[in-house]
Parts: sequence; C-alpha cells; structure tokens
Amino acid sequence: MKTTQLISTVFFLCLIGTKAPIMAQNIFDEPSLEMTSIEILPSAVDLKTYEISVDEEFQYDNTLSPKSITAYEAQNDPIAFALNMIAFGAGFGFSPGETLWCIHAAYYLKMATLGNKALFGSLGVGYNYTNAEFITFGAIDIALKALMFSVLAKQFSQVRAQYGFFANYAFGKNKYNDGFRNNFARLSLGVMVGLHILLTSQWSMMVQTNVLTYQQQTTDSNGIKVKDNQTFGLFNKANLLLLSLVFILPDSKQR
Repeated sequence: MKTTQLISTVFFLCLIGTKAPIMAQNIFDEPSLEMTSIEILPSAVDLKTYEISVDEEFQYDNTLSPKSITAYEAQNDPIAFALNMIAFGAGFGFSPGETLWCIHAAYYLKMATLGNKALFGSLGVGYNYTNAEFITFGAIDIALKALMFSVLAKQFSQVRAQYGFFANYAFGKNKYNDGFRNNFARLSLGVMVGLHILLTSQWSMMVQTNVLTYQQQTTDSNGIKVKDNQTFGLFNKANLLLLSLVFILPDSKQR
C-alpha cells in the first residue's frame, strides 16, 4: 500500500514537471469583453509556495494612471470643489504714465454646487498703490465677489474657469508732488474672469482680472467734494492682473 502511494506521488510530480504550458484565462460574464490569456511556463511555478514568476515583458500599462494625488482626485471626482479657501497674493498693472500694484487677501465660501459648477462668495481686503507722473495715491480696498467656478473639461479638471461680479469700496489719500493732499472714496462695480489651477490637494493658484469696470470716485479737498465717473475695460492697465496663492482649509474637504 505504501509502495503504491509512493509511486502515485512520484508519478504526479513528474506529470506536473513535464506537462505542457498551463493556459490561464480571464473569463468575464459580459460577452462583449475580449478574452485575455496569459501563458505561464512550468518553470515559472514554484511547487512549494505556488508563486508565479511573470516574465519581464508582461508589464502593467500605467500610462493612464494618475501622476499625483490631485490628479487622482480629479479623475474620481472631476467636479469636486472645496467648501472654503483663503487666498493671498499681489497684482500689477501699467497705464500710460502710471504704475499700479496691490497686495490682497480673501476668503472664499462655497454657496452652491450646480453640476460641474460651483458658486462662491468672497470677501477680501487689499492695499492699492498708484505712482503717476505728478501724483501718488494709496488706498485700502474692501471687495465683495460672487464667482462661478466651472470645470473646463473632464480631462483637465485641475483647471477651472472663473467668472462673475464684484463690488469694491476703497478709500485713501492723493499726494501731489507740490505737497498738496486730499482724500478720496471710490466705488467700483464690474465683471471679472480668471482661472483656478489646482497644484496639490491643499494648494492652488488663481489668476484673475476685471474685464469691465464702472468706477465712481468722490474727492474731498478741504470740504469741496468733486465726483468723477468712468467706465473702462482695459486689460492690465486700469484693471489689475491679480495673482493669488490659495490654501484649502483643513476641515474643507472637496465634495
């Protein structure tokens, strides 16, 4: 009996070692999917551990795999928008005979989600400075914005378009080269556009500018008030180009 068992075991091992290559197939329930077969040689099978050594030519195609955490989030949820963010940065502009610059900070709160779009409200504060040929003036600026963030395309969901309305109120002093000074207050209304570019899961960047601005300014010179109204849409001149670094607050997961 023991001899018979020994002979059977030896025969079984020889059969495995000399058997033709094993064919493994992935069978799917759907008939529309193609059948995939992988040829595994006997020498690739470890009879003790049943581990399979795959040939180096058999490689997983990772060309479509995400290259970063942000790309992974974008592929799985292309319309994800943060609940709240803070932004800070600077802006600049160049008009004939004038150089404009500003520093600013803002808080963004998501108000609603509409498909692949999200409506954000923003409250910001900044300091604007203009240096002209015979006058310089600085102003503290308070801004309210209602902006729609929109995914441009599913393949590029890390870049969102921005468009909406803004209202700014600024106040400061004009300083003339002869030493004369006066106060002013300025109300601005208009339309702005921009881009929101995701850099990591926590950081992003905004590029914004006004495309149409209505401005009403009141100048007070020793009790004499003068009002001046104007409308303009000059890119990177009277309208500043704003660059912002954006931080998504830790308790504001994208949804």
